[in-house]
Amino acid sequence: MLSPKNTLRKRFIAVESDSLVIETIQTIEGDTLRSRVSPDTKLRILKLKGTWHANDYNELCFEVTLRKGPPETYTFKGSWKLNNNQQIEYTSEDGRDRLTFKGYWNISSANRLVYILEGSSTSRFEFKVQLESPTIYPKKGEIRYRIGVGMRQSRLTAPGQIIILYGEWKFGRNLGLSFQMDYGQGKLRVIEFGAEVTFGRNKVIFALKNEFGEPLGITLTMTHKFLKAHDAQVFIRLKSRQKEQTIEAGITIPF
Repeated sequence: MLSPKNTLRKRFIAVESDSLVIETIQTIEGDTLRSRVSPDTKLRILKLKGTWHANDYNELCFEVTLRKGPPETYTFKGSWKLNNNQQIEYTSEDGRDRLTFKGYWNISSANRLVYILEGSSTSRFEFKVQLESPTIYPKKGEIRYRIGVGMRQSRLTAPGQIIILYGEWKFGRNLGLSFQMDYGQGKLRVIEFGAEVTFGRNKVIFALKNEFGEPLGITLTMTHKFLKAHDAQVFIRLKSRQKEQTIEAGITIPF
């Protein structure tokens, strides 16, 4: 008599802010030398609770919270990209698993780009990145980053892959700078910046800072012509403070 053949197939089918949904298909074939029994197939849907994060090599990871014992970590070694709604779309190496992560972007430091998952206070991807160009212009409405794979070669992403954040630069009432991004279905979110402002010949240069006042290595360059055309009041207020030292809504204008 032959022993029953037991096979188990697993597929990742959906993600949420703090969970991972897995489909498992178990097939048991009860073949014998004299007879053949139809395979018994069992389909199960499992929802695992845990936390999403990125590891040191910019790979997407899910750490499962277990009642007993150390947490179990799933590392996703396929490829990912941004869709038109600024969401992360992951595809496994064999193409069977396709996952979409919904969230929003934040720029926390000069070499870190953070994607915070919607509805979660703990799940986020912190990617190691480099600015493609430290000088940006508001007319293009984009911030470009080059993302690598850390210290080892990985199939996560080809070396030098570019991530582009699309949005619109705006001034607040008190000269605060923000980058407004459209995530689709009427969802708009902004990244707030402080800045140190200097005046050049026919241009104004904003050296951006994060919420803690730390430099981000990004300079936003606006020509006088662009400022006059898009926000004349801001242009006038900046010009009036050109020879002053002041702090207003995170904007610093040195001597």
